Amino acid sequence: MVAAIVERAKVPRSSNAAQKLDTAQELSDRYSAPVFDSVEALLASSTELDGLLVGVSHADHAHQATLAIDAGIHVLVEKPMTTSVVEARGLASAAEAHMDAGRFFAINNTANWREGCRVAAAAVAAGRIGHVEHVSAHMHSPLLWLFDDACNAGWTQATDGMSGNGFAWGQLSHLLAWVFHVTPLQPTRVFASMGRSESSGADLHDSAVICCEGGASISVSGTAAVPGDAHSDAPVGKSIQFAIFGSEGSLAYAGDDQRPGSGVLELRRRDRRPAHQVLHPAFEFENYEPSGTGPESMDALVDACLGRTAYVGADAHVGLRSVQAIDAMYRSAVSGTVEKCL
Repeated sequence: MVAAIVERAKVPRSSNAAQKLDTAQELSDRYSAPVFDSVEALLASSTELDGLLVGVSHADHAHQATLAIDAGIHVLVEKPMTTSVVEARGLASAAEAHMDAGRFFAINNTANWREGCRVAAAAVAAGRIGHVEHVSAHMHSPLLWLFDDACNAGWTQATDGMSGNGFAWGQLSHLLAWVFHVTPLQPTRVFASMGRSESSGADLHDSAVICCEGGASISVSGTAAVPGDAHSDAPVGKSIQFAIFGSEGSLAYAGDDQRPGSGVLELRRRDRRPAHQVLHPAFEFENYEPSGTGPESMDALVDACLGRTAYVGADAHVGLRSVQAIDAMYRSAVSGTVEKCL
């Protein structure tokens, strides 16, 4: 059950003008839950809590997640985990101790809970492609309405020490979290280029080479410029592609996230045993469907609150590696040089 709602604005505003969000009062009436204007006020109240979903602006994630950890409750944090590497390191350390104590902590990269991602991660962990040597990944989204509009300040303006804001924090955080969950790669340095919006200043087009420990590399392409809208009456999907190359084989997974039949997860082996195998028969990425109980990540939080075993698709270490890579991307795009991951 929903125990409480934290919302400062009486009438929340959607970034998409076509999308209407329920008011705090409407949510309160629906769930018979009190409304607080801060997490501090909620935690100071007598409200009984099992878990907290943190869904505030990027730069505020660390503060609210830390409050929940200190309160000893289960935590699901919206992506990106933070926009500061220093905060990400601190939160990862606190989250590790939190999970060692038997509590749930995860980042809401919903794609990481989908079956295709879980199967890919299991295949890499089992050594079916050998040591990971290179990853090619792209995410091309119909999101100009979000990132090309200066009114969407939370998605486009850098605040509180952020090294930039736009498509990389807002979307590539999903792509990289998938890569860092499926593979053990640790980013060390980055060279990146970004094309920015004249209206909002946000990055709309991103490309990067991410060098990793041991010599592996990740090639990244991202853009918000696919025509259309994923949330319209005629939804246009996001084009996603992963190709993971190892010392003994490769995994390929690509498709349109609005069309499950647009792709499969494929394994190929250099020794041709097997030469080709379909590991998962459909393409799935983010789960933002309004029907049902919500994304699998939210189901995992509920499982944890009910005392059941909960799968963690994106832990704090996945979140930290994603923050390290994206922070270095923004710094490299400004400096024009290779930047170390902090």
